[in-house]
Amino acid sequence: MKTPSADFQAIRQAIASLPADVSTDAIGSQAPKLEEFYAPETHAVAIDPVAPLVLGARGTGKSFWAGVLGNVELRKAAAAAYPKLGLKRLQVQFGFTGLDGPEGIGREKLDACVPQNADDKDARAFWWATILSALAQAAGQPPPKLYKLLPSARDLEAREEVLAANEQALRDSNRTLLIVYDALDTTASSWPRRRLLTQALLEVVWSMRAYRAIRLKLFLRPDQLEDDALRFVELPKLRTGAVRLTWPGTDLYGLLFARLALGDAAEPFERLLTNLKLPIGSRNEILARNWTLAHDIGEQKRLMAALAGPYMADGPHGYKKGNTYDWPLAHLGDAFDEVTPRSFLGLAIAAAKYGAAPPDRVITPDGVRHGLRAASKTRVDQLHQEFPWIKGVLAPLAGLLLPQDEDDVFKVWRKARTLQDALADAKKMDYLPPVPENANCDESDLYVALERIGVMLRRTDGRLDMPDLFRVAAKLLKKGGTAPL
Repeated sequence: MKTPSADFQAIRQAIASLPADVSTDAIGSQAPKLEEFYAPETHAVAIDPVAPLVLGARGTGKSFWAGVLGNVELRKAAAAAYPKLGLKRLQVQFGFTGLDGPEGIGREKLDACVPQNADDKDARAFWWATILSALAQAAGQPPPKLYKLLPSARDLEAREEVLAANEQALRDSNRTLLIVYDALDTTASSWPRRRLLTQALLEVVWSMRAYRAIRLKLFLRPDQLEDDALRFVELPKLRTGAVRLTWPGTDLYGLLFARLALGDAAEPFERLLTNLKLPIGSRNEILARNWTLAHDIGEQKRLMAALAGPYMADGPHGYKKGNTYDWPLAHLGDAFDEVTPRSFLGLAIAAAKYGAAPPDRVITPDGVRHGLRAASKTRVDQLHQEFPWIKGVLAPLAGLLLPQDEDDVFKVWRKARTLQDALADAKKMDYLPPVPENANCDESDLYVALERIGVMLRRTDGRLDMPDLFRVAAKLLKKGGTAPL
């Protein structure tokens, strides 16, 4: 049976209507919602209480999973999706959220407890105080003032007495208290202070190994943990045990198809699946990952071919341009070949809004290419929120043909005084600069800063390159590549 054009139009509208801003916070108005919940098998480690460090770039879901853990209703959904993790026995409190307020601990509360001239003892005392605060709230007490907990936090014997009593009470009740730390990149606006606070927290995490029923979980950006200037003897062991949030292509397509299966266009989407002899997934099947369209690459490719056509061009030679299933994944990756849900869904949304609606499919190859441009702009805009220096560093490179010898890239930056301007603006606007404020820094350090966050890479022949995800919005050129915005 042929799928009616009206069904394709309904599915197209459903994709176009997906929320364009899929960013989340662990708490507050942007906290995750039950209708957004999707549980890839690869993300079980993100909420496993025994894994203390979870690494992920912006948009991979760190704050989403932190918010899931902190919400009773969402934690129940997670327990159903990941039954082996023991989530039903968890109590969860937040140790840091990046947002102040009645439920959160952000930079303002941190700065009130840790003076600008603080040493490592002051920094550790603050993190111990967040643990004592979480213990008090888990016991049913109102949130205490953090500064009032600092004396106990500094007193080893007093602190251990509180920890031991709570540890025993949790064991007696067969419960585990998980204290979650998110948005840790917001702790400071200078490199020395961020390193001080990060190292102190990692030292506390290491010390907390002595307790079984009180656990800490940190959601971190990879560059924070990989900072070479951190000096902590047990750091290599923590790095080895850290888990990384990634999204394989099958999980990204599974996320998109699940949104369609459970959204406003569920009925026309089910009719399309029936015509293709593909399985229809219920909410429970999708949650439990029993729906093959969430992980079977063969079935996913068949569905994507029906939605967008099989290839990125029509005609007998269209296959030379690549297939519509692989193309988004190949062009949305950063320098670590990681694709985020934000970029993937952003491409799909923009593709569904592009041009006239075709009668026999949902989106077109031209729409997919346009989606890359839109996703690239959004990704750079979002990256700018995290690294306010990024646009100023990329702007002088506009028009440069990639890949390019490093000397030519550095020459452009040097001529535009990019590094000096970035350092001056960071100081003026009070944000973390791309490189430490060091007189010996030069353009090579600027490249390393971009490399660490996946924006640039070095090819095997030594030349510098940039993934399409950033290149298109930054207006750099590439032979045969998608033209910039």
